[in-house]
Amino acid sequence: MARKISILLSLLLVPLISLIAQNNDQVTLKNGSVIRGNIIEIIPEGNVTIDDAAGNTWVFSMSEVGQISQVEETIISTGDNFKHGWANMTSIGFLVGSQNSMQVAPFSLITSFGYKNSLGIYTGLATGIETLNINHIPVFIDLQYFLRDKEVTPVFILRGGYAIPSKISSDNYYSYSGGIAGSIGVGLKIRSKENFAWDVGLMYRYMQVSYSEYYDWNDQEYEYTDILNRIEIRLGFYLN
Repeated sequence: MARKISILLSLLLVPLISLIAQNNDQVTLKNGSVIRGNIIEIIPEGNVTIDDAAGNTWVFSMSEVGQISQVEETIISTGDNFKHGWANMTSIGFLVGSQNSMQVAPFSLITSFGYKNSLGIYTGLATGIETLNINHIPVFIDLQYFLRDKEVTPVFILRGGYAIPSKISSDNYYSYSGGIAGSIGVGLKIRSKENFAWDVGLMYRYMQVSYSEYYDWNDQEYEYTDILNRIEIRLGFYLN
């Protein structure tokens, strides 16, 4: 499982980073100093003017210059400079399953609070409540990758954690212990104001719900694990 998650995260990060070849002017002085940037002006038998990468402007007499050339540099581009900061996402939805299931489409409410960095990667903690055989409280690590920073922004979503039952036992016969849970899918952030966007998501949910049943007439206890494979349909809002 951990290996699959590592591979998925690697694939998500590939579009973030690209190598770009960029040509820069280079002025090499007779004393060995090297200045790289964009040459603004060359006056033969006079001066050479060059702007460096830091925004400084240098003017050298041609008598100080040993060589003027152009070099190719490989730089790492991390795509758009995303607006970064703390954010909250809250959404409601349904875990749609088979018609043969006892819970065809349980209700789900999830809120996530975390931080989106300048690379467009959001990391947060999500929790809420979901109405399964009994209510469960999911606790997820929430990872999202924003493909761009526009009015309509597609995102990749990966969540993993544990579903905690809202109660431990019922009627002295049933005991509940929850189980692992996770989601993977895509979403859209549709911005209507500077710090507000509608949040739409479509994901696949895997969840295990474990419980036991005790019969006092024969002093026997039976263990059960329900495995839920569901389509998660969500609508909510995004604040940053």
